[in-house]
Amino acid sequence: MQTKRFQKTLFLTKFNFKRDWSKLSLWALVLIALFVGVAGKFTSLYGSKAGIDQIVKTLKTPAMVSLFGKMPQGPYTSADVFAAEMTVFMAIFAIIMNYYFVIKNTRGEEESGVLELIQAHAVGRMSHLAAVLIESFVLNFGIGLIYAIGLQFAGLLGTDTNGNFLLGIGLGAAGFMFATVAAVVAQLSDNSRSATILAYLIFAVMYIARMITDVTHPKYTWFVPLGWVEKFSTYQDNNWLPVLFMLVVSTILIILAFYLNGHRDIGSGLIATRPGRKSASVFLRGPISLLWRLNRISILVWFFGIMILGMTYGSIFNTIGDILKTNPMFSQLLDTKAIDTANLLLIKQFIGVLIIVFAVLALIPGISLINYLKTGENKGYLEIIHSKPTSRLRLFSSVTLVAFITSIAVLFAGILGLYFGGNAVMDQPLKFDLFWNCFIGYLSPTLIMLGISTCLLGWIPKLVSLNYGYLIVGFFVKYFGKLLKLPDWTEKITPFGFIDKVPVHNFDVATFWWQLLIAVILIVVGYLGYRRRDLITG
Repeated sequence: MQTKRFQKTLFLTKFNFKRDWSKLSLWALVLIALFVGVAGKFTSLYGSKAGIDQIVKTLKTPAMVSLFGKMPQGPYTSADVFAAEMTVFMAIFAIIMNYYFVIKNTRGEEESGVLELIQAHAVGRMSHLAAVLIESFVLNFGIGLIYAIGLQFAGLLGTDTNGNFLLGIGLGAAGFMFATVAAVVAQLSDNSRSATILAYLIFAVMYIARMITDVTHPKYTWFVPLGWVEKFSTYQDNNWLPVLFMLVVSTILIILAFYLNGHRDIGSGLIATRPGRKSASVFLRGPISLLWRLNRISILVWFFGIMILGMTYGSIFNTIGDILKTNPMFSQLLDTKAIDTANLLLIKQFIGVLIIVFAVLALIPGISLINYLKTGENKGYLEIIHSKPTSRLRLFSSVTLVAFITSIAVLFAGILGLYFGGNAVMDQPLKFDLFWNCFIGYLSPTLIMLGISTCLLGWIPKLVSLNYGYLIVGFFVKYFGKLLKLPDWTEKITPFGFIDKVPVHNFDVATFWWQLLIAVILIVVGYLGYRRRDLITG
């Protein structure tokens, strides 16, 4: 009986790989090129003792610990610095990749009716879920194995074979663990949107918990699964115990996912969607109110989630601000006023790093809403809207307006969270003008990125997801550019590169206006393409 439940699992696994090979290959190539490429360059960046000492001091500050995790005890080599900078970062990308594939291939296919067609044949009840998990297992550990082999040939000073395979296989295990989280969540929710929101809520809680424990009590990070990647102590102790923990948790979650799958009907979830009203609200009178109705939960989750993240980061401002005060050498060389000024500069620099994080996060729901004009079109939802006297201009402008307002609101929420969280713990509160400059400074590149999405939607709708890749490139260059000593010109490949040294300095007004003009032009060009193309063939 159990065998019949998994009948045709291998057949479905082969089918999944054949269907997804292009997307799987793209994700794998990008992650491998990023990881191995940075490893190959690291010795030239931090090959000297002086260079290593300098970057280690930076990575040990509370600000960097909250972003990258706590470094193990020294002495340090180039390999130690590489592991400290890249481990958490690559784990986050693995989580995003696994959430995308697992939720899309489980709840997404169930929601679209594909699973019903599959199970109309001689296929076991559990075969589809098993095939998705096997696909994820091969993807994660395949990438992890190539990470390890790549490190073997990268020429990174201070590596060893044990550490290389620990880091590679460990990142693979971390990715697969969150793939099983997505598999469980997909059984709880009855639609892919809710499953995605719930999965990222779990990730957000873990990230905030990891950040707080790393800064305050690093030993408590053992209680946060996301923090286990830091406990590898790669190239120092080479601790394989976190990998074992990940595999154990993955096994438990797999069993739970199969159990939940076997106790629900196809198309349903254990957390049922609340029934809607019998009649439409008086406010549900157009595309804008419809979009708000469909996306209000995700928009509110993004808004308050980013605000909480901002408050959490702001809560360590006092720790950052006390770095110089607790240094005896600076206490002897500088007076109190000079130390306060230097501390304020450190906080401003930390805020400058965080703003790019908030800008990138704010763009995700905005781009997703713009892309709805394509996904809704593919699923046939727009046919219902166009059956009414709704013009393309009204629909396009409505979606664009909601997307722009959402991204702007989420960006402001993150900055507002920083303001409230920081001033709650600091003896000398920061002026709101400092945070307002950050918001206005990063507003124009945010609008340009959304404008690019509208252009892709209008002219090349099949490639609308490219803007996510461009967003990742912009984030990497701004986030890691200084640490990796990338050429200055690389910052200019995205709109964020023109917003420099905010809030250390005020934003450039001229840059704001010409970027705003470009954003408007992109929106207009996007609409012209959307108006002329066929809605069915794209």
